[in-house]
Amino acid sequence: MWSGKRRQILARHNFYVEQVHVKVLAQFLDIETEAQAFVDSEYDQLNSLSAREDIDMSDLADFANDRGQEFYGLLHNLKQQMILGAIAGMYHQWDKDLRTFAERELSHNFVRGDAEKAAWNPSGGSMFELLEQFGWNCRAAWFYQKIEACRLVVNVYKHGKGRSLSDLANLHPEYVKNPYAEGGHKFAFAENLLKYEWLTVSAGQFDEFATALRSFWQEFPERLFLVK
Repeated sequence: MWSGKRRQILARHNFYVEQVHVKVLAQFLDIETEAQAFVDSEYDQLNSLSAREDIDMSDLADFANDRGQEFYGLLHNLKQQMILGAIAGMYHQWDKDLRTFAERELSHNFVRGDAEKAAWNPSGGSMFELLEQFGWNCRAAWFYQKIEACRLVVNVYKHGKGRSLSDLANLHPEYVKNPYAEGGHKFAFAENLLKYEWLTVSAGQFDEFATALRSFWQEFPERLFLVK
């Protein structure tokens, strides 16, 4: 991992994270106020129409509030989709950067076809195993569990129900908000009742994933050698 390549990868990663906050998440900083403004607008419009009819003003307020709650829910869901989409893009870029780097480095000493096969094995854990064969047990590093949680979050976001959802609920329940469990964080039902809609990730947790992926590249050893 020569210094120029490390700087290139980190610069792109840092730019991505920064721009997600500036271009995307900044639009959702105060959705409560935005929803209230929507309620006020709805009420004003209804009030102007009620002047021509005999309508109870309290009914108008209730209707406007109901519309506001619906609007807030849509904004909240949109924010969550933006965060999850940003996490998926960030993780997939990290994964492709790692595999591309590994293929190039392996091709110096192995047949290109073998290097490509080893680097692009679809198994999520294979790259960590490959790095361990070359002397870096990055699975012992602090960022490993966070990267694994990120992988599971991305899989659930993409596929919905499946093994990743079960693993995420059992290993990292902070990303699966069961609305029926105490505190909204604990998985209390049988596995077949687990819902992928419970996947919830905050902007702060996006930053935690970003920090883990950044640390992976920062701590990547300059030189690795095949351990025999």
